[in-house]
Amino acid sequence: MNELTKQIAAIVADYQAQGAEYGIQVSVYHRGQQIVDYSGGTRNSAGDALGADNLLYCWSMTKGLMALAMHIAAEKGTLDYDDLVCRYWPEFAQNGKKYISIRQFLAHTSGMADMPRVTTAEMCDWDGMCARFAAMEPKTHPGESPAYHAISYGWLLGEVLRRADGRSVTQFIQDEICAPLGIRDLHIGLPAARYGDTAELRYDGLPHPLNHDHCGTIDMVNDPAAFANLRSVQSACMPSINMMTSARALSRVYASLVGDGVDGVRLLTSRRVDMLRSVQRLALDGTAEFRMAMGLGYQLPDYQEDSSVSRRRGVFGHGGWGGSSAFADPDYDLAFALTKTNMFHAVAPVGISLVVGQAVRAHLGIPEA
Repeated sequence: MNELTKQIAAIVADYQAQGAEYGIQVSVYHRGQQIVDYSGGTRNSAGDALGADNLLYCWSMTKGLMALAMHIAAEKGTLDYDDLVCRYWPEFAQNGKKYISIRQFLAHTSGMADMPRVTTAEMCDWDGMCARFAAMEPKTHPGESPAYHAISYGWLLGEVLRRADGRSVTQFIQDEICAPLGIRDLHIGLPAARYGDTAELRYDGLPHPLNHDHCGTIDMVNDPAAFANLRSVQSACMPSINMMTSARALSRVYASLVGDGVDGVRLLTSRRVDMLRSVQRLALDGTAEFRMAMGLGYQLPDYQEDSSVSRRRGVFGHGGWGGSSAFADPDYDLAFALTKTNMFHAVAPVGISLVVGQAVRAHLGIPEA
């Protein structure tokens, strides 16, 4: 165990001693090499040890993979950010949505932040969900009011990708992201053969940040961990919220976007990465109710508040509900992922992703701002 991994293990042990965390995975790449591959704690209520290749439900970290799929499609010339959605999905043009663009979905400015009221079973039906979104009206005028598309994002972008490319999101990500990188531990739509490799999510019951309009199903409002632990949910395609992966796999994806990539594989050009990390909006968000900086599908530092990604311009990534985080720092050829089994942290006042992210940067001499 190298010195940085020892530091991370000590931080994790402290949070676990406070009862704030159970199972944690951390993986870090620097200059194309994995320098941290840590897992510790338990993966379920039975007390089984969490391994580095166990799969965790990652909530909104999924959005980073959905965005990457769109950027790969753009790189291939399959679509363009400023194309109208209805060019690929004609049914979407109804009820005031004719001029919504792909860029507005990526920047969370389309006015489509709300979900239709559905059951959990209905959320698992791709075609049914897309038909509901096609029939909806925007809550706000497209392009005017930023509002994080917390749950809706995946179907909105995913159906555009499916119509433009012909493959499902599940298949596209396996073909275009996982296969080139040799990754087998990342799924949006979990195969039944991997059920035994999953970790169990826990929820400490702190106040829920999303309302029924944002979640769509009351099951998610009542108990998000119970929702996330359903096999039907894990096996469906919900490419805003239901990625099952390990920190090891996710950090490898982000490492493929910086420097020389990983093992000679670079998924996007530097020019494309510069495009996706360009600020699309920095404003008070109508869903989150705090200031949020967004690029094209990625969360960006807002340059004032502390976060796991630091405060420096150019870093991009995506967090997940409950405190997980993944990001890339092109300027320092760094990729980071932290996955966890406990949603929120009632005991510890500062999220573990922030503390571990700061420890990694301090060890490598990377500035916070």
